[in-house]
Amino acid sequence: MKNKYLKGAHLSERKFKEILRLFAEDLTATQIANISGVSRVTVNSYLKKIRQQIARYCESLSPSDNHNRSVAPVRSISHTSSSADEGDISVKTEVSRTVKPVVFGIYRSSDRLHTEILPDVSRSMIHSVVRSSRSILEMQGAAERIRRFSNVVDLGQYRLYNLENEGTVSVADDVDAFWGLTKHRLAKFKGLNRSTVYLHLKECEFRYNNRNEDIYETLLELLKTQPLSLS
Repeated sequence: MKNKYLKGAHLSERKFKEILRLFAEDLTATQIANISGVSRVTVNSYLKKIRQQIARYCESLSPSDNHNRSVAPVRSISHTSSSADEGDISVKTEVSRTVKPVVFGIYRSSDRLHTEILPDVSRSMIHSVVRSSRSILEMQGAAERIRRFSNVVDLGQYRLYNLENEGTVSVADDVDAFWGLTKHRLAKFKGLNRSTVYLHLKECEFRYNNRNEDIYETLLELLKTQPLSLS
């Protein structure tokens, strides 16, 4: 079936654009399935492809040489799971102290915010930076890696840390607005699986950086030049 936005599509271009518009409006997979009449399994498959393309787009704009280009699944941060709108989203209640939290850094370049998941950064490292305690970080070799971010977030506690040093251009308002958007979006999933948190984080980054644009039209333009593939 001909669809310039989706290679190997089994849906018409009109129906796919309907799903894309509902996604742009930030509806859940269940809501999109109910409105569009397309099965939730199919909708979930398409939404994952869309998010992967968004992540690639965000990566292409990142000035960092070390940004995470991997979306490899790892063990869940949750001990309690349940069915949710996305097939790979799980419910999170309290995170065990023995489970390493998902940590990501935030920095600004030009007029855009960028995020990077930091798999080798622990909660104790963040606390050491906040306290300006160098000894632990120097042993771990992580001081410079963390300090190049203006902020880091511990998703296990949904907590934002400010790491800006005196003299650094403030990005506080920008970061606070982004974190507010991200918390609101992630909260509706009642917790995230480690294997999907990267895609959802990059989606939040994309939505925030394009907040003054028509998200639907921006996505159409992106997928017109870089079509999705079901293979």
